Amino acid sequence: MLEAYVRDARPSDLEKISEFAARAFADDPEMNWFGGLSTAIMDDNPPLSVRKLENLRIFLDSVNRSVTLVGGRVTVVAIPQGSGQEEIVAFAAWVPPHKVIEGTMTAIRARTYRSLFSWGFSFRTTVVFKPTIGAIVKEVLQSKGYQSTDHYRLEITATDPDYQGKGYCRLLMKEGFSTCQSKPITLEATTAHSRDVYAHLGFEVVESLTLGKGQVNNRGLRIAKGEPATGFPVYVMIKWSSTDVTENAGD
Repeated sequence: MLEAYVRDARPSDLEKISEFAARAFADDPEMNWFGGLSTAIMDDNPPLSVRKLENLRIFLDSVNRSVTLVGGRVTVVAIPQGSGQEEIVAFAAWVPPHKVIEGTMTAIRARTYRSLFSWGFSFRTTVVFKPTIGAIVKEVLQSKGYQSTDHYRLEITATDPDYQGKGYCRLLMKEGFSTCQSKPITLEATTAHSRDVYAHLGFEVVESLTLGKGQVNNRGLRIAKGEPATGFPVYVMIKWSSTDVTENAGD
């Protein structure tokens, strides 16, 4: 089997990326909360599950397009298939220092209107999540002597569920770290598993918080009356040095 490699995503790759990203995030607490779901995609039957998965795909596609529009990079892991073909199996979206993806013109150009009412460009995303995380990152960076916007942000990354556990996340991170000029890199993890993966890659938790308390359960799903509305954990993480990556980190 030919060796996988990392390259910059092409515009023609974005639909493929969003398709497997939607499957990878189909039961992610943050995505469930953004979408205002009361049942997870994986717990529904067609056609409802198909429609929800497509709505999530459109949302994730808008995120990746927004990253490219502000000068960020979307990178992919590609596996050669022979005859010049390749299979794209993982991706990472990197926002450069001093840039954000939430601007009005960026949103218009990324066609975020497609998911405005069906998924996550809503009050939860723009009024609660982003400002909350941004304030934490700003405070921590400034406490270490950094300018509050002088960092890279790993906006989103995912591996096709059919290819998880093969080290492709580590491959993406190793390539990404080499281009980040030793600046801090920030991200959020919303599961204990993803938190631990990023910890192996050199990120540290700088603050843990709970979102959706009183509204959703630990899967980010809206609860029925009488059910516990614990909310779900979010781990704000920063990698201070972008030069090292642990070889045994998983996906």
